[in-house]
Amino acid sequence: MQNNKSVHRFQLAVSLLGCLPVLAVTTIPEVPVHAGSAETIATESGATGLLLGKFPGASAFDKAWSVFTLYKNDNNQILQEFSLQGRFQIQYADGHSNDGHFDIQDYKNNGHNESVWGDRLEVRRAYFGIKTRWFQNWKLEGQIDVDTDGLDGAGPGHTLYKDIYDLYLTYAPSDAFNISIGKQEIQLPREQEISSKEILTFERSQSANMMHPGNLTGIWVNGKGIGEHWLYHFGIYGNDQVREFSNFNGGTLVLGKIGYDYSSQAGLDSAIVSFRYLHNSQPGFKSAEIDPNYAAPTSPAFSDSICLSNDLIQGRFGLTTDLLYGFGYHGNANQAGVTKSINQPDVFGINVIPSYFIADGLQLVGRVQFATSAGADGLSLPSRYEGSSQTTDKKGNTYTSLYAGLNYYIYGHKLKIMNGIEYSRLGGGDYDGYTFLSGLRFAF
Repeated sequence: MQNNKSVHRFQLAVSLLGCLPVLAVTTIPEVPVHAGSAETIATESGATGLLLGKFPGASAFDKAWSVFTLYKNDNNQILQEFSLQGRFQIQYADGHSNDGHFDIQDYKNNGHNESVWGDRLEVRRAYFGIKTRWFQNWKLEGQIDVDTDGLDGAGPGHTLYKDIYDLYLTYAPSDAFNISIGKQEIQLPREQEISSKEILTFERSQSANMMHPGNLTGIWVNGKGIGEHWLYHFGIYGNDQVREFSNFNGGTLVLGKIGYDYSSQAGLDSAIVSFRYLHNSQPGFKSAEIDPNYAAPTSPAFSDSICLSNDLIQGRFGLTTDLLYGFGYHGNANQAGVTKSINQPDVFGINVIPSYFIADGLQLVGRVQFATSAGADGLSLPSRYEGSSQTTDKKGNTYTSLYAGLNYYIYGHKLKIMNGIEYSRLGGGDYDGYTFLSGLRFAF
């Protein structure tokens, strides 16, 4: 059945791609036919893209990345854009703690061999998908999580397709009102809201990850520019995180956000403060769906979570701040069809991320993390990569971390090299150490 689904998805993708040349040709205004007419048509209509052999851009990088746009024409009344999108991120880590040395190989041996190349590099993310815009106000976009271990696809039951990362349809008649349905990544703090293509640190903060529900299916509305300054988001989702789309058997997750843009009042390039609230009707739920290519994550063990965020940019300087509080869940949870008892204390976290461009394309980044729990073992070491250390007691009641990094932008966030070092300490546990990280990030 799963193979049939994959075949149908492939046929649909091929059909859509096959329609592109027809749409491109039939909607371009007629012009006199003469030598070089193909280029004239593309120029006069404003159409560009790989299918027309037209690659806009002022620099060689601009032209190279425009290859991923198959067709684009804002004047086309049916199809305005059909582009490929994706990201590929690899990184290296080497750490030392009070219990000795650890690195990517230890992370691999800790149950993550599928994402590690050799013993030194982790493929942190590999996504591939499409981004389209239709009839001016409709958008359809999505990506799959690509399996990169080099083995899948070699035999029965194997596939390079790992899961649907996101896939949704949006109706956007104005900036003030967008409505979407499908699957997306749920974003509570501002740090989570920033795409992994653009985050300034290698990993998001420990408390942000603890309260992260994952990628869920639902319906949501959002908008900005209300009364010039206000923005909002409201969504309802199925709480079961599965390979494709929710079965809606794991309760409901509700996310609300309201924000205010005070850039003009403060005289800053960008300044937005926002408050977010997340409710989970079944904390700790884990889907019983069984698939050899997908391991269902567990929903966070918090019934409610709140976050106050502030994000500002002025010239070369940026600052992102998140204050989070998770109301811990005490009770039973259905995890893969088995009832388990959960005793998660409340957790408070503060994350501050300053950044400064010390030269064109060269950015200095810092981060201060502090998290504390109301119980003795309410916090855990991040699985990447401290959790793979030789530390025996990986649970505690406080977590403190200091990060310093240097990012070099070859072509903005589309191609960059990142380096960073992070010191962290788990109070009430048994970890005190630092991790050096280096990686390459590519996006289109």
